[in-house]
Amino acid sequence: MAETQARRPGAPNWADCATTDLEAAEAFYAAVFGWEATRETDSNGAIYSVQRLDGKRVAGIYALDDELRKMGVPPHWATYFEVSDLSESLGKLSDAGGKLLDGPIDEPGVGQMAVVQDTLGAYLRLWVPAKDQGGETFNIPGAMIWNELCTEDTDAARTFYGEVFGLDAEVIDAGGRPYTLLKIGQDPVAGILQMKPEMKVEGATWDVYFAAEDVDAVVQRVRDAGGSVEAEPFDLPVGARMAVVKDPFGAVFEIMSMSAASA
Repeated sequence: MAETQARRPGAPNWADCATTDLEAAEAFYAAVFGWEATRETDSNGAIYSVQRLDGKRVAGIYALDDELRKMGVPPHWATYFEVSDLSESLGKLSDAGGKLLDGPIDEPGVGQMAVVQDTLGAYLRLWVPAKDQGGETFNIPGAMIWNELCTEDTDAARTFYGEVFGLDAEVIDAGGRPYTLLKIGQDPVAGILQMKPEMKVEGATWDVYFAAEDVDAVVQRVRDAGGSVEAEPFDLPVGARMAVVKDPFGAVFEIMSMSAASA
């Protein structure tokens, strides 16, 4: 996988974390991934913390405001899909049965964004980034490596994301279980996982994966920084090792290495 990637409408290119304690969240992710935070203020006076590795943008963190907390919105990681025309994409979303929840929001120097929900119930963001916005580095330790929809209805998911983003779907065998790759041309840009009853998941979700050289070592840093482990490190049949973890405020994310699976 490339460290940088071309801007492609239909592909995830950003992720951010909504939290209840911005300063403490910045400290947690700095301890886990080595991120450096740069705070910015939007046109409404809200603070947005851009996270960087070696000076390059990898993710964002922001504090849930009072209105979102009253609505019961919990801390969470969100996946942003790049689109070239927000109005057109929202039209396709509506035609496919999705819902617009917030927006469109137009932030000068940042871009246009909308919070939406797919037909499976998963939340995501549609985003037309301004120049020099979005992720700058991927697929290296501490940067985003993958985005995955976990759902009970993979057939409906393939249909929805094909209609809204024009993504092709390829079903592969992953250790005896089907796994769906969402693709632009021949390039996989995201995945769809069939939810199993034993998974600790309530409803469909878009999950954000961050890369690690040593998954077990990163999991220990999560624990040391006050986070918890939802699924201990395990090997995948595609040659990866991963774990599911939670930050101290309740936001869940995944850690994955694409090195050969451990014996």
